[in-house]
Amino acid sequence: MTKSVNLQGQALPSGADVEVNIEIHTRIQISASAAKQKANVCLAMHCGQNFCVDDPVLQVGDATTWIVPVWVTTLQEERLAKIGELVVDAQTGEIVESEDHCRTLRRLANALLSVSALAPAPTFSEE
Repeated sequence: MTKSVNLQGQALPSGADVEVNIEIHTRIQISASAAKQKANVCLAMHCGQNFCVDDPVLQVGDATTWIVPVWVTTLQEERLAKIGELVVDAQTGEIVESEDHCRTLRRLANALLSVSALAPAPTFSEE
């Protein structure tokens, strides 16, 4: 859920300084490095070896989650393209929608690698 602030009224003149403070308190049970490890394990188990992840970004909303960017790599382990993200629950460590999302990531990777001139295209099995 996106939180937003709406300011109404004609009392705000052009060029007015506006300060908005939003405070959220939550306890994070899963660290960024643990979220990254969980994403790597999920990719290895469900997608194959030609994937890597970037450092997670904490997202605070209705749920507190780590957003872990996923890249497809060539056989030489060079990053080819960012193809999506995995969402890791920051409280439980569970990967949200892992099986369905991994199928989508595999399809994207296969399509991208099949048109890439950078490397022979490995294929990932569609479970």
